[in-house]
Amino acid sequence: MTTIHPKKKPRWVDLLLICAILSLTVLTIFLVSMRNGNISSNDHEHTALAASADIVKEKTKYNGIYIVTEKSTNKNAPYTIQYPKTSSKVFNQSVKDTIHKVRDQYLKDMEKSLQKDDQIAGNLSITYKTIIHKKKYYSFVLTQSIYIGKDSKQKTVKTFMYDQKNNKQILLQDVIPSQKSLTQLANAVKDAMSKDKELKNIMNTPSIKKATKPLWINFENYSLTDQTLTIYYNSSILSKNITKIKAVHIPLSSINNIVAQPYKVKVKKAVQKKPTKVVALTFDDGPSNTVTPKVLKILKKHHAKATFFMVGSQVNANPKIAKQVWKEGHEIGNHSYTHANLKQLTNAQIKKQLSMTNKAIHKATGHNPTLFRPPYGSVDNRVRSQTKLPTVLWSVDTRDWEHRNSKKLLSYVKKYTYPGAIVLMHDIHMPTANGLDNVLNYLEKQGYTFVTVSELNNMEKKK
Repeated sequence: MTTIHPKKKPRWVDLLLICAILSLTVLTIFLVSMRNGNISSNDHEHTALAASADIVKEKTKYNGIYIVTEKSTNKNAPYTIQYPKTSSKVFNQSVKDTIHKVRDQYLKDMEKSLQKDDQIAGNLSITYKTIIHKKKYYSFVLTQSIYIGKDSKQKTVKTFMYDQKNNKQILLQDVIPSQKSLTQLANAVKDAMSKDKELKNIMNTPSIKKATKPLWINFENYSLTDQTLTIYYNSSILSKNITKIKAVHIPLSSINNIVAQPYKVKVKKAVQKKPTKVVALTFDDGPSNTVTPKVLKILKKHHAKATFFMVGSQVNANPKIAKQVWKEGHEIGNHSYTHANLKQLTNAQIKKQLSMTNKAIHKATGHNPTLFRPPYGSVDNRVRSQTKLPTVLWSVDTRDWEHRNSKKLLSYVKKYTYPGAIVLMHDIHMPTANGLDNVLNYLEKQGYTFVTVSELNNMEKKK
């Protein structure tokens, strides 16, 4: 029996197989290396994007305080950042950590936006201003402006306070040292807001109530001057309609009792003034469209306030003059509608005279009269009982209605005026307007200041 042996495989086939395996191995290693290289390259590129900036440190006018400027060199992610640098490493690190957190988030958002639209524009800007308290406490108010694309704009504020003498950061808790004091601060902030024209009408909204709760976080952005504690709120915190950073200013003197000792201010004691000589100038029977404007012009020249007892029919005839009297800060009283002798009228007629005048004054000025002067000084208890307005007569009658002479007007004033006097004149006679400047010059030289009748009455009550 013949034995058949298998044909022996040529040696070159084995060599070819080995070469193929080696080639595949080398190719695999090369591809993996290339992939890893690309990943490494991308990581490096991202790191370069985050740190790609020119950094400059410069001196400021404040001793020991420098300004650091970081300006991006990457045109795809432009930013300019400025922040303070002090001699405190801890303080500086706190500032840098905050700044770089904002920067890194901006770069991250820019990267995402560029992946969607490689033409999108963006920018980050951080600037700051320095505010000083007692020449040694520095408040740095940093304003951050970010936009990525046309519809994405954001402006925020962050503050840091630095104690240069002790080389450390100052938190609000250092300035307002207790929870009780914080509650008082919150009340002071609400009080200041209630006087702000942008905020006074929204004080009861949930956003205002939330932002003024006595929590440290609500007031952490603050600054101190020698006169003021300022609390800063980012846009939309207080209201969606407030799109800018809002600063609320509280006089330090008003919260001096709750401020820690190092930050207290010296409150000047009120100096008791010597008793002031005052006089109340009053004008009846107007307003006149010719005389009253001249009277107002002279009063304005002398910074003098007066009281005008107006006749209702004259108010309806000259409403713009009546409104001008009110707008210039003078007091307005009711002098009946037709200048009638009220003692000769019935109760119903008296009420009608006064009611029609009240309506005319309110229609012209938007305000009600505050006083009542009966024509001719004709009054009794029955007439008084027809109105709730205080009844006012006079103590010095210049008789300008009788003599109509500017020189005689001055002589009556010189002869009869005394501290606390109520002087009667009429703004329907031109000689009165012509002589008023000399009257005011004389009274000023005698040391008088001019008040309204209500102001005079309040002074009398306080004595």
